[in-house]
Amino acid sequence: MLSIAIVEDSPKDRNALERHIQRYQKETQQEIQLNSFDQAEIFLDRYRAVWDVVFMDIKLPGMDGMTAAGKLRKLDSEVALIFVTDMRQYALGGYKVGALDYFIKPVEYYDVKLRLDRISFMKEMRLPSVVIHMPGAGDLALSSQDIYYVEVMDKELTYHTTKGNFQSRSTGLRKLEESLEPHGFCRCSSSYLVNMKWCRELRDTEVVVAGDVLPLSRGMKTRFVTRLSDQLMRSFGDTGH
Repeated sequence: MLSIAIVEDSPKDRNALERHIQRYQKETQQEIQLNSFDQAEIFLDRYRAVWDVVFMDIKLPGMDGMTAAGKLRKLDSEVALIFVTDMRQYALGGYKVGALDYFIKPVEYYDVKLRLDRISFMKEMRLPSVVIHMPGAGDLALSSQDIYYVEVMDKELTYHTTKGNFQSRSTGLRKLEESLEPHGFCRCSSSYLVNMKWCRELRDTEVVVAGDVLPLSRGMKTRFVTRLSDQLMRSFGDTGH
């Protein structure tokens, strides 16, 4: 999933960027969380490092984009920052605050597409891979974010993924859980390790993950609910306008 913020006070320019991103989402079938802000102060207030990319206008009411970018870099050195402006000479100063690129208005769709393709690729490269050892069928490497959940039964692990189900011999879930927990995975019971990105519904004693209903054990419920809440907060952040 890509988390994208737009900081732009012009409704016309903001709406144009939103349409480009929505088109990109439709064409790539990629999950995108998009929030827009019309003031830099609102965007930076209680900032959390949840964004993958920020499109920021330079000429903003109140705090201008360059000043906001300097404050942003003190809070988050990793987020991709792209300036949007109608004056090229203003944009050139953006490299002093670690801007990845700049777009001259009116922004064209294919400029947005090329940049989001690159950011998506770089984000995918940072995600941990999981190698599934399948007896008699070789090894399969998957991005962790392609995994819905992992099920352990007897001496076998079943990986339920976007690409199908794959089975491997089991040594238990503990080692896998330790490697994937920092990336949004949590147990809902002793037999299931869940990628919380794919959680769609939480019930009293069950959790729905990518359409499958899994048991939610009493002993693990409090931790699971807390981790799920944290995950949602990181994904959505504060809303804008």
